[in-house]
Amino acid sequence: MTKYETNILQSSDGTFSCGFYNITNTYNITSAFTFSIWYSNSANKVIVWSANRGRPVHSRRSEITLRKDGNIVLTDYDGTVVWQTDGKFPNVRYVQLLNTGNLVLKNSSGNIVWQSFDSPTDTLLPTQRILATTKLVSTTGLQVPSHYTFRFSDQSILSLIYDDTNVSGVYWPDPDYQYYENNRNLYNSTRIGSLDDYGEFFSSDLAKHQARVASDRSLGIKRRLTLDYDGNLRLYSLNNSDGTWTISWIAQPQTCMTHGLCGPYGICHYSPTPRCSCPPGYKMRNPGNWTQGCKPIVEIACDGKQNVTFLQLRNTDFWGSDQQRIEKVPLEVCWNTCVSDCTCKGFQYQEGNGTCYPKSFLFNGRTYPTPFVRTMYIKLPSSLDVSKKPIPQSSIHDYTPSGLDCDHVNTITAEAVRNMNKIGGEEPKWFYFYGFIGVFFIVEVFFFAFAWFFVLRKEMRSSEVWAAEEGYRVMTSHFRMYSYRELVKATERFKHELGWGGSGVVYKGILDDDRAVVIKKLENVTQNREEFQDELHVIARINHMNLVRIYGFCLERFHRLLVLEYVENGSLANVLFNSKVLLDWKQRFNIALGVAKGLAYLHHECLEWVIHCNLKPENILLDENLEPKIADFGLAKLLSRSGSNQNVSRARGTIGYIAPEWISGLPITAKVDVYSYGVVLLELVSGRRAFDLIIVEDKTKVHEMLKKFIKMICYRLDNEKSLWLAEFVDFRVGDEFNYLQAKTLVKLAVSCLEEDRKKRPTMESIVESLLSVDLARS
Repeated sequence: MTKYETNILQSSDGTFSCGFYNITNTYNITSAFTFSIWYSNSANKVIVWSANRGRPVHSRRSEITLRKDGNIVLTDYDGTVVWQTDGKFPNVRYVQLLNTGNLVLKNSSGNIVWQSFDSPTDTLLPTQRILATTKLVSTTGLQVPSHYTFRFSDQSILSLIYDDTNVSGVYWPDPDYQYYENNRNLYNSTRIGSLDDYGEFFSSDLAKHQARVASDRSLGIKRRLTLDYDGNLRLYSLNNSDGTWTISWIAQPQTCMTHGLCGPYGICHYSPTPRCSCPPGYKMRNPGNWTQGCKPIVEIACDGKQNVTFLQLRNTDFWGSDQQRIEKVPLEVCWNTCVSDCTCKGFQYQEGNGTCYPKSFLFNGRTYPTPFVRTMYIKLPSSLDVSKKPIPQSSIHDYTPSGLDCDHVNTITAEAVRNMNKIGGEEPKWFYFYGFIGVFFIVEVFFFAFAWFFVLRKEMRSSEVWAAEEGYRVMTSHFRMYSYRELVKATERFKHELGWGGSGVVYKGILDDDRAVVIKKLENVTQNREEFQDELHVIARINHMNLVRIYGFCLERFHRLLVLEYVENGSLANVLFNSKVLLDWKQRFNIALGVAKGLAYLHHECLEWVIHCNLKPENILLDENLEPKIADFGLAKLLSRSGSNQNVSRARGTIGYIAPEWISGLPITAKVDVYSYGVVLLELVSGRRAFDLIIVEDKTKVHEMLKKFIKMICYRLDNEKSLWLAEFVDFRVGDEFNYLQAKTLVKLAVSCLEEDRKKRPTMESIVESLLSVDLARS
């Protein structure tokens, strides 16, 4: 490393360089290096990929090695492995840096077995693709990954997302608009995006394939698409003459629309350039670091003894964290709603339509011009005098000066002064006549407008005028806090019980918006309110068509309830084992595929790693189209536990479906769900319970008997082939089943039930196997 300046690998055309990059000069840190790729001719050697972001190595005795097993390994001065390719690459011969900036491993046949393009950091290069499994993550100092990501959302829309432990949200495309208003396509099964050599960025979700185009669109320009530290996505073009970069396209031209820039309680405003400020009554938490935001000068206690008031901030909003949406109410009602709720930190009120949004957390604060008058009221102690404190406002649009509002209702009085010109000291003869006609016309217009609004309101709601409001209703209804009174009303005092289990009792209810929901009363929940709510917000970000949606929760006193999607046809167990409804083969295969997709999402695609821990037919629900939806996937995170995975395993699970490692006390991994999925596959194919297949009297010997049964299946599959398989498939299906699909499902079940969990497949590979056999059949 002492000769690091010469230890550089270059692409054949010299465009890119790869080696140890000295971050000392950039961040004033001594002897720190990353193994990176950069543009050779750029003035400041802009990094486009790093192996060890956030974990630099020392200047002495650190090395990068291509080992005999085909892996590239980066070690620090003490021999500690900091990064490696970590794969099985037979016959690897060399490492090569391509002219595209792609670092690759090639075998003896010249085929690429590993490439850096598959694991981007914060930059996408021309010809490089972003897929469902990849993402860009912004970089802060020391090449540390930050909270901003660029990836496909759960709706298959390529998005900029602020993702922190407590807060997560899309800020581009604009979340205030529907996907079609943002010229995007929803739920496209293909997730792929790429930048070409012309400076055009294509994505599978772009409506009518309208690419995002660089302002200097042409061939021959070196480019990079980078998610910068401030959360904005920018396309850069390199000036070959001086090595400088110019911006040729930007995703978010309004900087203050980026989430999290000013941290909790901070407000982003234009003066005229973007800057952060704390509202009156707050101070900066950590001077010099706005990501930590502001904190209250005086905390508001929840004992009810402290008088509170609200500071009015016009043209200001703290986007998200809405506790609820209350329509067509006067300011006083909104005011009192927030006063009576200790968790409410403030509320937004839209004058004109009277819409109220109480907020549990003040984040993403910004002032900005809007066609609707949005006013934010933040809760402050009455004892705190902020009347002389400046209020953050943007200087790029007009606004009415804000101040501390101590009244419950804000009354605005306006006087109109009309100067009438007189001719010769006398009023015109026709003045009163035309005045009368004008007043009559105004009254008539008002009357017809009044009638049109109330009589034709239903028709109007289906028009584009109401589309945005309806879209917002759908968006906000996805997850929110419900009051206990709301849920008592929805269930008619918990009258309609659907069933009960180890996690609690389940009821059916109807919300005020006529949505049928399931309301689950949780038992054995011992976390405090904050911990429970934090975990709920993590689970709320989970969204997949094969998972039951969580609409919200209730946290009042000792009540702990979840509000869930109601699924029409009940559980797979009821349909498969008890119902008169017969699942045909196509439906069974679709259920197997859907459950696999749901588990693969939980294991591999979620922002937070989730293990179900109790997969069984009772927890697989079927909607009106018999599409499967996995239920109870978040309860492993919510029910009582001391924190270790082993304790989770003992708290949950059903005999017959639990993996052998639970009994042996090994740490729990996603492979326990794979095991349970294997049992479900056997039951789905045979139409019988696992206990009926193995005929066991002593339930402590379930794993032993199931192991013998799997050996028998393997033998009969290899020797008796189609004859035995026809006997194993549910006799009610008859001969109406696909042999290739049935054989694949049984083979997958066998591999899922391997006693050694390392030999079990991942849910991603299972999905791929099922999709391939489904495509082969079609």
